[in-house]
Amino acid sequence: MGFNYARERRKFEAEWKKFRKEYEEAGMDEDAIEQIDLEVFCSERSYGNHTQPLPDMHVSENAADHSTLLRKFESLSCELDELAYSDRYFWIDTISKPELAAKLKQLTRSDLELLTLSAIYEYKQWEIAGLLGFHQSVVSRRLKKIKKFLEK
Repeated sequence: MGFNYARERRKFEAEWKKFRKEYEEAGMDEDAIEQIDLEVFCSERSYGNHTQPLPDMHVSENAADHSTLLRKFESLSCELDELAYSDRYFWIDTISKPELAAKLKQLTRSDLELLTLSAIYEYKQWEIAGLLGFHQSVVSRRLKKIKKFLEK
């Protein structure tokens, strides 16, 4: 969507009139007011040209409500069935190898949490240690233990 400079400038001037009056009453110099006027207009123009609103969590069916980026690239949109993925460890059910999925389901809740943070959320070992209150070496040992268990 292009920027119509003349239309936007007229709209800005209408809004800016009241501020200009306040600055004049406060004793500001006309040149300083003009400088602020131009800076604010250019700043708003730049902001408008370089930002787009994020779509709502629940995107409406009306395409006019979507951002221009989403309208241009409709393939960017997706739908997620939240009920199907209500469990934190839903990813286990998406694994195509049934043997691996069965072994993962045998892990303790704490081992599953550790594996989820590492493999799914891609946290580093030291980050996981901070989150769970362990030392990094404990996280490393537990991940090795999980790996051995899954390889059997």
